[in-house]
Amino acid sequence: MQRLIRNRETPSSVELFKNSEIGSDNGDAKTLYVAISSDRGLCGGIHSSVTKATIRALNANPGATVAVLGDKPKAQLARSRTEDFVITFNQIGRDIPTFAEAAAIADEIKTKGGEWDVVKIIYNKYISAISYEATELVVTNAKSLNEAGESRGTTSHS
Repeated sequence: MQRLIRNRETPSSVELFKNSEIGSDNGDAKTLYVAISSDRGLCGGIHSSVTKATIRALNANPGATVAVLGDKPKAQLARSRTEDFVITFNQIGRDIPTFAEAAAIADEIKTKGGEWDVVKIIYNKYISAISYEATELVVTNAKSLNEAGESRGTTSHS
């Protein structure tokens, strides 16, 4: 949550994210993990770091499900967690990623799997040419933002 707050430096947005339940560990929350890697590549460590982080997250949250982008993490996760798959994608990221492609993926995930209280993206964060770190990013849903805004006395524009 601190990473999200640091990226939004205005005082009102910091307060909004602090008051929302973004990233809270509500045991009843319906959670989706989105594991993102690629279809190919020679460095297995890059793919396996996303897979290991996803398995740790699923083990910590047994009711959670996963959407997988990329053949490498799909193959690795399929060995032990196929029952948790909501949807998988391949042939993604052959060109420079675009908003349209990301929006199409998000729409397809929502169409196939429904609604979640919490969505967490697990991806490799670039550290250096030889180092990546599996990172989790919480996706804020409209309901959380509206509830946080209402708790502060602001009105919703939806």
